[in-house]
Amino acid sequence: MKLSIPHINHSDTQSLKSVMKSGWISTSARIVNDFEKKLSSFCKTKYSIALNSGTSAIHLGLKILGVNKNCEVIVPSITFIATVNPILYLGAKPIIFDVDQYHNLKISDVIQFIKNKTKFKNKRTINKKTKKEIKAIIVAHMWGRACDFSELTKLCKKRNIYIIEDAAEALGSYVNTKRKKIKHCGGMGDIGCLSFNANKIITTGSGGAIITSNRNLYLKAQYLANQAKDDTFNYIHNECGYNYKMNGMAAALGISQLKRIKKKISSRKKIYERYSLNFKNQKNIKLLSFQEKSKVNYWINIISLKMFNFNQTYNLSQKLLKKNIETRRIWRPLNLQKFLKKFETYNIINSNKFYSNSLCIPSDEDLSISDIDKVSDYIKRYYKIIKLNKNS
Repeated sequence: MKLSIPHINHSDTQSLKSVMKSGWISTSARIVNDFEKKLSSFCKTKYSIALNSGTSAIHLGLKILGVNKNCEVIVPSITFIATVNPILYLGAKPIIFDVDQYHNLKISDVIQFIKNKTKFKNKRTINKKTKKEIKAIIVAHMWGRACDFSELTKLCKKRNIYIIEDAAEALGSYVNTKRKKIKHCGGMGDIGCLSFNANKIITTGSGGAIITSNRNLYLKAQYLANQAKDDTFNYIHNECGYNYKMNGMAAALGISQLKRIKKKISSRKKIYERYSLNFKNQKNIKLLSFQEKSKVNYWINIISLKMFNFNQTYNLSQKLLKKNIETRRIWRPLNLQKFLKKFETYNIINSNKFYSNSLCIPSDEDLSISDIDKVSDYIKRYYKIIKLNKNS
């Protein structure tokens, strides 16, 4: 039983065959533009730029917002490493924050930090401790769980701080804000970043995208992603660009997959609901939920095991593996990564605990009710055995 695997059907292969037969398979293929339009329509944003990875999307997003070596960027401690690496590519420094009960950036802490630990001078927000400008905040919608950061948005507009949404795992997830406005994840901040990696809700093999409703940011991103071409005939480039655009084959697969996204989400919702029912009366095993009124894509299910330490969680995962049940630990917190320990952190409490006692459990859309029940029963059984051994 798998966590989440790619599902390629006959329609997908036919789409790929069609674009390969046409010969238009490169980044200049018209179908790339078609995919961008369909993506914008689905996410309810004015523009999208199809790219070769989610990492490229974050790097490009930071770049066009002006992040450089004189800047700092606020990031959540629990997120994939690709969220923070592009900050370092640009010579900037991350400030690592704790997460809330949904594994999303703890918005209240960020607001508190900006109000108490920074000053606003010459239209810039300056970190009192480091004297560097806080240029942007990356809000990651973890595991497809939508994060409502509407209160933070107000403060950031006053303080000239950009918001980038790492919605790599959240295609098909929406936030119902306190203003009762439903927004797709990635469509609330200045820039949203998506991923279409093999294990995501839809896949293009690899690939990603930037979504935005800001025309100037869109034009700049398209320009830089296409090697900063100013004159395509005479090969004139006036800036350092990147080879970041998605190719035609990936776009063809993306269009085909996007047609089935509602069905995919519906399948995963049923899986979440079954796990929720199975663990309902378990005081020591909790299924990760999501913010009230948000609409999520149910990409991955997470359980937390009360009173478990790092080794016990690992032992449970190994026992499940012997039953062909695939699990994995959640992302290692950034503050625990050796090469990131030198950077500033703020009030990190939850992240380390979640990393110690949480597991990602099978969430693949093809899981049957019987499969889910087996996974649930094994987890409950092994949890009980490990606790008995601990207490004996």
